[in-house]
Amino acid sequence: MTADALKRLLDQRVQRDPSSVITQEVVAAWTTEFGAQWAECEGDVVPSVMYTTFARPPAPPAAGEAAPTGVVLHDQLKTVLDLPVAIAVGYELELSGVVRIGDQLHSVERISDLGSARSTKFGPGRDWVIEVASSTASGELVGVERFRMLGYRPGEPGVAPPRTANEALPFDWTEQFSVSIESIRREAAANHVWAPAHHHTEAAQKAGLADIILDTSSQVARLAGAAQRHRPNDRIVSVDLAMKRSILPGATVTLGGVEDGRTTIVSALVDGREVSQGTITFGG
Repeated sequence: MTADALKRLLDQRVQRDPSSVITQEVVAAWTTEFGAQWAECEGDVVPSVMYTTFARPPAPPAAGEAAPTGVVLHDQLKTVLDLPVAIAVGYELELSGVVRIGDQLHSVERISDLGSARSTKFGPGRDWVIEVASSTASGELVGVERFRMLGYRPGEPGVAPPRTANEALPFDWTEQFSVSIESIRREAAANHVWAPAHHHTEAAQKAGLADIILDTSSQVARLAGAAQRHRPNDRIVSVDLAMKRSILPGATVTLGGVEDGRTTIVSALVDGREVSQGTITFGG
């Protein structure tokens, strides 16, 4: 790695090819998995939190081809830093526009932050943030995604912090859903997420995971969807997701919500331990 190559990468802005046209067929596949009750959905308006589906490749890779992440700078950064594996540890989504059937999205990505080299529980690694801003063809900003990533080289791990049981939280409401290999693959496909760690056990294990894991966008849809069901008339304007542990096949996930003004904090728990938490903000 050279300092010049890294600086060029940090300064770069990538204009993606226009997305595929938003169709009712893709929306129907998504709502079959995550529900159709979203406050903004009137007429041809689609669920705002699913617009990111159209900012990713619409089809899985052909046999023998590497799975596209849809995030060019993320892939290039992994190469420059010689960190072959990267997982999402957090995610932010700001929603600012309306997306309709027939729209076509234009997205620009950049690396908005890069942390120093450090030891992780998977091996030597670094943290970074990829930002993707998407707009309609007319230039209306639809939303901004920020992926908080951990890149690492599988090897000698660092010391993981000891795990402690979570305190019981005074949830205002709870829901549950079960996770299987089939549901993880199905939900990833509905979100146009094709990374092998969400489809193939062998690939996930090579990355240091026990099995395939629930993808970030599916967690957003699950947590935000639960919050929306308890505020059916309020529109979601942002989601901030922190992921602490992977959600694996065989898990029964309890979602617990705490209402606080214009926000709902949704915790996802497996066996009584919090695996992720989303702060869902509503705009009325």
